[in-house]
Amino acid sequence: MAHANTSNHSTPRLKPRHVLGGTIVALLVIGGSWVMAASFAVTQGPTETGAGVYHGTAALTYWTEASAGVTTQTGTPTALSTTAATPTVLAATGTSYSINAPTVNDITHYWKFTEATTAPASTEVEMQISVSTGTVPTVTTVVVYVETQTTVPGTAQTFVLYYDLGSPATATITLNSVTQVSQQCSAVGTCP
Repeated sequence: MAHANTSNHSTPRLKPRHVLGGTIVALLVIGGSWVMAASFAVTQGPTETGAGVYHGTAALTYWTEASAGVTTQTGTPTALSTTAATPTVLAATGTSYSINAPTVNDITHYWKFTEATTAPASTEVEMQISVSTGTVPTVTTVVVYVETQTTVPGTAQTFVLYYDLGSPATATITLNSVTQVSQQCSAVGTCP
């Protein structure tokens, strides 16, 4: 007995060349996606570990940075001490100090600090000042030491600290960043 097809619709037949062409396109799409994914792949690196000592911080409310900026060096103020055993004792009235060797008319970065009337007498403060200069950054860190007066002034005093950046006549000066950290020493001549 013969089986007759009574269905009214016909099954579409794909030609072998269409199947082969579609397969190639599909492989190119899949292969292209794989190559693209490999180009932007992020891989897991080794496990990172860290170690150190935690230091709590507290602001020195009697020695605060009032402002900072860039200006032209107009004088050659006294240099601050870079030795913890012999800090520079702050003058009774606000004055200027240099952090490195100053030259008149050089470009300089300044910090203005206010010493409050609440400052403890004969107390040493260590200041770490870092200056980043140059198109290929070079960081220079200078540590200076100041000591409050034996008798703290009756009114707040402003002290200006200068860091000489160099002569604009001899070089292009690129100042990237500056930071300063002030911390009270445990005793005069004994600093962290």
